[in-house]
This record gives sequence, structure tokens and C-alpha cells, in this order.
Amino acid sequence: MLGTAFTSQHSDARVLDQLLYKWTHSRAAIAPVLIEQYRKLAAAGWSLTEEDVQRDVAMLFGGSFEAFLAK
Repeated sequence: MLGTAFTSQHSDARVLDQLLYKWTHSRAAIAPVLIEQYRKLAAAGWSLTEEDVQRDVAMLFGGSFEAFLAK
């Protein structure tokens, strides 16, 4: 895992229809990975809240980039 500073993107999407397809595909591919990582954290005794998950997902899907631009 790269952490929440990473923003999922496809640099090879050249036109809007490619970008829309790849964005949907990326979300579908990333979700199971996040679920597995959160399961591992919970199994290790980490106390996860819904807010933790919402924050991480928001950061991964554009929030960290927006925070970078705001600097």
C-alpha cells in the first residue's frame, strides 16, 4: 500500500471516454484491496471507525491531490 498520499489515476487515458472507463475500472479494482487491508488492521486489533475509512477513501480518490493543490 502506498498510503493516502497516492492518488489513483491513469496516465494513458487520452480521451474522456477512456478516462471514464478506466476510473470505473480502477475503483472496482481498488475496493477489494482496501477491504483486505482493513480486515488485516482489524485482525491486528486496530480500532477502525467509519470516519477512518471515509477519510482514507476520500484521500485516495482525489483528496490528497486537492490538498496538494491547496498548498
